[in-house]
Amino acid sequence: MKKPYLADNYYYYWVAPGGRAPIVEWEVMLAQDVDGAALEQAVKAALRAHTNWRTHSVVVGGRPQHELMDVESVPVFADDGTVRRMGSSDTLGYLFYVAWQGKKVALRYFHSVADGRGGLAFMSTVLRCYLAELGLIDCEPPAPKSTNTQPTFERILERMEGVPPFGKFDPKRHDIFSMQVERYPRTGTLQRVLEIDVPLAPLLSLSKRSDSSVVPTLQALIGRALHATFDVGEQTIVAYTSIDTRRVFGLESGGNAATHFVVPYVAKLDRYDLPMRAMVLRGALDLQTLPENIATEIAQNMAGVAEGEESPYSVEAITAAIEQSVIENSNASYTYAISYPGKVSLPAEVEPFVDEVRTSVSAYMLPFSIEACEYKGTVRMVFTQNFEDSGPVRAIYEEIARAVPGTTFVNRGTRTYDELRLEDLEHR
Repeated sequence: MKKPYLADNYYYYWVAPGGRAPIVEWEVMLAQDVDGAALEQAVKAALRAHTNWRTHSVVVGGRPQHELMDVESVPVFADDGTVRRMGSSDTLGYLFYVAWQGKKVALRYFHSVADGRGGLAFMSTVLRCYLAELGLIDCEPPAPKSTNTQPTFERILERMEGVPPFGKFDPKRHDIFSMQVERYPRTGTLQRVLEIDVPLAPLLSLSKRSDSSVVPTLQALIGRALHATFDVGEQTIVAYTSIDTRRVFGLESGGNAATHFVVPYVAKLDRYDLPMRAMVLRGALDLQTLPENIATEIAQNMAGVAEGEESPYSVEAITAAIEQSVIENSNASYTYAISYPGKVSLPAEVEPFVDEVRTSVSAYMLPFSIEACEYKGTVRMVFTQNFEDSGPVRAIYEEIARAVPGTTFVNRGTRTYDELRLEDLEHR
């Protein structure tokens, strides 16, 4: 069954293939070693329910389309460090795979399949089915096709048609700070992975005292650390900040429903104490996430996709031609990226068998990306960066640790990330 892509998913094929492909990961540490055979059966059961994860990409007439694969062989592998190309034989044609090693289960996927919340929903089903397969919990397998996607972005644009933005920050009208670092070669996907774990309770108390919330409080701390590390001057630090449109517009989707907004940390903010900075940034967040501003951002992204669709050139030719300009424009508009899907809510029967959860996404255009999630009282921030020096993230850690006792830092070393390369996809 062949279908054109939903706009929610199609975007990533035009702006971020190859080494820049955003690969999302959910990693779960279980209380006991993984049974690979049981995990394979669990993934099969989950795929029957979460139809969008059965996606197989093909290129027809220079345009990506997708087919839904039959659930026979599934991409479950013992994790041996192999770097895989999504959509190729490396992943049995799927745009995701599940890797296991010891007590670890990792779900890795190309962003076109799902955002963070969509990935967590699939992972939760896999874990339920896995524990049931082992006889550790008693639950019915999910009904076939019970979890699916809907055209979230299209519905938002229909609902907000003709509504103008209000107070939307336009980075193109400002002098944006870009970290001057020596990046790894763009020919590969080598990245350094760093982690900051923040106790939730004192972070929430700090945020409430500032009339703020978790994300702007962290951005206030990150902004101060970047000012202390780099010669920022009067430039504006801009955080490319993901937002789950499900919460804004009351829609549901097992796939992609996230877009982004920007939070500007202007130079004069650095003169104020943390409560004032966090309060001001909370106001900026509230303004930038108005429905009309989110819809405007979606419309701009979809206009870029439509422009590519109208071009006589193939998607491979277009993305090859615009790669450098996309990177340059991104760094001229944003300083870093951050996503915080909030509290990880696993099924109640699964919780006793899970010790840790973390999420990450490969840094593809900006110097570093932060994926953060809350689980069992800890906000775990995973930094992926495309440069060697851990100094900037360590400075962020020190800034957070001064404000939130009990914060810890881990340097997880370097890692080569998976890819999606258009030339590897099936062409017809």
